[in-house]
Amino acid sequence: MTLRRTQPAHSAVLKFTLAGVLTVAWAAVLGATSAAQAAPPGPECANVSAQTCALAARLGRGVNLGDIYDPPQEGDWGQKMQPEFIDLATKHFKTVRLPVRWSNHASLDAAATLDEGFARRVDASIEALLARGVVVIVNVHHYNQLHGSALHRGESEVAPEVVEARFLNIWRQLAERYKNKPDRLIFELLNEPHDKLDGEPWNVLLRKALAVVRSSNPNRTVMIGPSSWGHPKDLPRLRLPADKHLIVSFHTYDPFAFTHQGAEWLPAKFPAGQPCCDATQHAQAVAPIEAAYQWSVKAGVPVHLGEFGTLNRAPMEARAAWARIMRDAAERRGIGWTYWGLVGGFGLWDAPRRQWHEPLRAALLD
Repeated sequence: MTLRRTQPAHSAVLKFTLAGVLTVAWAAVLGATSAAQAAPPGPECANVSAQTCALAARLGRGVNLGDIYDPPQEGDWGQKMQPEFIDLATKHFKTVRLPVRWSNHASLDAAATLDEGFARRVDASIEALLARGVVVIVNVHHYNQLHGSALHRGESEVAPEVVEARFLNIWRQLAERYKNKPDRLIFELLNEPHDKLDGEPWNVLLRKALAVVRSSNPNRTVMIGPSSWGHPKDLPRLRLPADKHLIVSFHTYDPFAFTHQGAEWLPAKFPAGQPCCDATQHAQAVAPIEAAYQWSVKAGVPVHLGEFGTLNRAPMEARAAWARIMRDAAERRGIGWTYWGLVGGFGLWDAPRRQWHEPLRAALLD
């Protein structure tokens, strides 16, 4: 997520959703210990490798460990990584997405040399997650200057001429750092490209970044999302390189006025207390997922619903109703998902009280 859901002064986003129907035989893949054990692919895997097809099928139900490593500094948004978060995420979900703001933990020059202390803390979380057998997605999150967005409070500004080089060098270091990790570690190039990167600029940059990754990770599965904040409406503008190890990630928070009700950081204010979901809201929620699925089948590339969630200013029963609609819509189309998020203002887990937000948890997991 790029619209930080738990802290003030962030930009608005629009989102959407994609998919790929899996055969009954794929059920065996979901529980397989090796991503290489793939059933015959459906049309959404026509243009990817058997390894990536199997890994896409394995993603299943997942969660974001957001607001932890993606603030400007750890703790800025009320959370620091806890062993309990690793336990909860891996006990209840098959996939964990780990958003990381690497750009604010790297030298300000073109080399973007990573802060080793910060990197080792992220390493420890990745190792702990992989040790539990889940799929892990690690990304570059909140590099606002790359998008041309306003910087967050505490985010470092760099010379404009080194912004892109830093992005590529961050990936050069990450790819080398994690090149020997299991196939269950997926690289996601950039969270929600937008603004300056909308359309063709993102197509150009993603090719450069993928080439950097491929120099040390020729066969690792990489996730790439469309521009316009990862919204499926930009899928027609996404031009993927000829690469057999790609999954396309998309995000949706539709209907936005419902999921972001009470968000104080938005320029547009949506009143809190809105219910969900009438026929119109239901259609708005499901439409992006269906659009993503149709794109996936046509493109022959699997998709993943990387983010969806509701701010905690919405009534809990309404949050649960929307989450169940989203879960069902994705799963009926064979799309894995990672809910935003485990903790924070959109969270499933009430960290101070150490209890689940019910019935939201049940809507996603029961």
